[in-house]
Amino acid sequence: MTATAIQNNNQRVCVVLALGMATLVPSQQWNDFEQVMSQRIEAIASFAPVIRTNDNTPRTSSLVTVQEKIANLRSGGLPVSAMAEAMRVERKSIYSWLSGGDMRSANIQRAAQLHALLTGVAGVDVRSLYRFWNTPVDGTKTLRELMVAENIDNAATATALERLRPAALRAIETERKMARKGTSNPVLDEIPEAGANG
Repeated sequence: MTATAIQNNNQRVCVVLALGMATLVPSQQWNDFEQVMSQRIEAIASFAPVIRTNDNTPRTSSLVTVQEKIANLRSGGLPVSAMAEAMRVERKSIYSWLSGGDMRSANIQRAAQLHALLTGVAGVDVRSLYRFWNTPVDGTKTLRELMVAENIDNAATATALERLRPAALRAIETERKMARKGTSNPVLDEIPEAGANG
């Protein structure tokens, strides 16, 4: 949205361009609107979560919190035990973060990295990828080994996830077909759901 002040019949007005439409708004109304919106934005920003950096100084994060990313991974099908292992922390830390607990900057970066990798595979959900957690990719490392490494290799992990994508898509389609027929697959049923076993 853009606004331009112009003089029209001895009255100063603002031309507001929003979504390709122009609207004339008297200057005083525009000033009132700007004042209200700036106060509202400050109020919303004040609710941003506090994060502790490595030197333990607090700072606010963006409005999209890392806790939401962790919750998204959990609800998407990544068990807390696997998440804790990938984050290189204890399970109680994951539960603390899910409850809004403080995170150190290194953990924030790693959580964002895990979220980006596991949710960045087109057409495949986290649960479908987790099914192949311990499957060697092209006879080399497993997804688990890539994710729990001290420093995650983004390129190698993204390549492994893309190689797992066809198998994950087949698993999703098989599950859909079985759901339509009202049958289940005992092998797929044994795979932990989000939050199961921890």
